Amino acid sequence: MSWFRRVSRGKVPTWCVVVLFALAFSIAGCAQKEAATPPAGGEAQPAKTVDLKLAHFMPPAHPLHTEVLEPWAKEVAEKTNGRVKIYVYPANELVGATENVDATLSGAVDIGLVLPAYTPGRFPLTSILEFPFLFKSPLQSNLVAWELMQTQPGLQQEYKDFKVLWYGTTDLGHFLVNKPVKTLADLKGLRIRAPSTIYNDVLAALGAVPVTMPVSDAYDALGKGIVDGTVLPASTLYSFKLKEVIKYVVEMNMYATPLHMVMNQNSWNKLSPEDQAVMTETLKSFPEKIGRLYVAEDEHGRKVAQESNIALSSLPPEEMQKFHAAIDPLIEKWLSDMEAKGLPARQVYEAAKSLAAKYENVK
Repeated sequence: MSWFRRVSRGKVPTWCVVVLFALAFSIAGCAQKEAATPPAGGEAQPAKTVDLKLAHFMPPAHPLHTEVLEPWAKEVAEKTNGRVKIYVYPANELVGATENVDATLSGAVDIGLVLPAYTPGRFPLTSILEFPFLFKSPLQSNLVAWELMQTQPGLQQEYKDFKVLWYGTTDLGHFLVNKPVKTLADLKGLRIRAPSTIYNDVLAALGAVPVTMPVSDAYDALGKGIVDGTVLPASTLYSFKLKEVIKYVVEMNMYATPLHMVMNQNSWNKLSPEDQAVMTETLKSFPEKIGRLYVAEDEHGRKVAQESNIALSSLPPEEMQKFHAAIDPLIEKWLSDMEAKGLPARQVYEAAKSLAAKYENVK
């Protein structure tokens, strides 16, 4: 006969029943408490670290590498208590400049810092930042670029497959040439390295012969006479050692080159919300910091030119008017071409001009 039947028939003393039930409840309570308690040391287990590879095309001695990217990687590691470690690979060490965007998209690298111009046609609205004579300083252009990215949905759409970490420009471009250029006519027939498809149009309109190539190839091309000059910032005289292969700099603040730092979306998602917030916070200073860095770079480039006996010059207003007359009509063509593809080009361009006016006198 079961214990229950014996209890129900009164064959087990009452005091035994009370003791047995109390013991049963005590055991059950302990079991529940034990199940609810996490394993010893469970909450003290260290979070899994995430290693990220950042690839870019700048030389190892470039200030953007030494003064921005490497210190940023160190800051992120410190502020995440070592949970996020960023390894920075300069000088196309990990992937070529023209393959960087696809490598970031695929996850072969986690973060890519690259010129959008290296992938022609992929970021058409971004190219608006290259339009001639839009900016007067790299601080202005960087502040404009970042605010433009924050406020223009059409521009954001170009980067929908990435996490945009930073969006800005280099310093402003001038003519770096090996033949004197004192008038617009002096450019006729000169082979000039072009930084993008837009400047293929610009150089052709000015009578020069455009030659498209990455900036990392400019030194050899100039040294071997493959090209007669290039449109690049003065800072490249030392950051890319062009002072060794250039004789003249014609200053005119012709353009800014867009530069972006994008992250693979899956790599971003590997970070905890806490670490994403840390990274976002550390990036807030980039637009102004990089803008001011490039202001200093431009000034130092002029100093290097003087020390290297490279002639610095600018064109008189009447010659600059000729440049405008040749180039300005191209803007309408570019905008019309983009709008024909359904892109809000005019809206982005007008916003860029408005922001350029907003930040024109920022110091």
